[in-house]
Amino acid sequence: MSAPNDKPAKTRLFFALWPDEEVLAAIRQTCQALEINEGKAVKPEKLHVTLLFLGDVPNSRIDDLIAMAQSLSLPSCELVFNRLEHWVRPGVLCLTSDEVPPPLEELVDGLKKGMRKLGLKPEKRPFRPHLTLARKVKKRVITREIEPIHWPVREFTLVASRLDENGSNYQVIARWRTEPS
Repeated sequence: MSAPNDKPAKTRLFFALWPDEEVLAAIRQTCQALEINEGKAVKPEKLHVTLLFLGDVPNSRIDDLIAMAQSLSLPSCELVFNRLEHWVRPGVLCLTSDEVPPPLEELVDGLKKGMRKLGLKPEKRPFRPHLTLARKVKKRVITREIEPIHWPVREFTLVASRLDENGSNYQVIARWRTEPS
C-alpha cells in the first residue's frame, strides 16, 4: 500500500519522427560535407524530430495517449531540411526546414487537441520541425542553406525519455504508419 504522499509513477514522453537508415545516411553525409564538429554531437540512434513534447505523464494515462494517437491519421508526406542553424541561447546546432508539410501541422494540432480532451496540457510553442545535431555548441556557427535532405515521413512514434548519468535514453513505446496519399 502506498503512503498518502506518494505521487503516481510518471514517464517523460514525447511524440516524434524517427529517421530510417536512408535519412540517417543523408544526415551523416551532410554533417561530413559541412565539416560539423562543434559541441557534443547527438548520437545517430538519438536523432529525431519532436512533434510534441508531453513532459512527465502519469503511467496510468499512457494507454489513453496511445488510443488517442491511434485515432489520428497522417497522410504520407515529405519533410525537407534545407538550413543549418545555430541556436545560441540553448547552444544547439540543428537542421531546420523552411516549410512544414500540412499533414504534419495537422497531426501536431490533432495531438494537442487530443491531449486537451484527455485533460493533459500540451506545450504551447508552435511546431517548428528541427533536428538537433549537436548540443553545448559555444563557438558561433553561421546559419546557412544546405543541400536539402528529403525525409519521407512514413510513421510517427510515442517515445519515453529516461535520464541517467549518460544523458537521455529513448524507448519507442508505440508507432503509427502513415497512410498512402
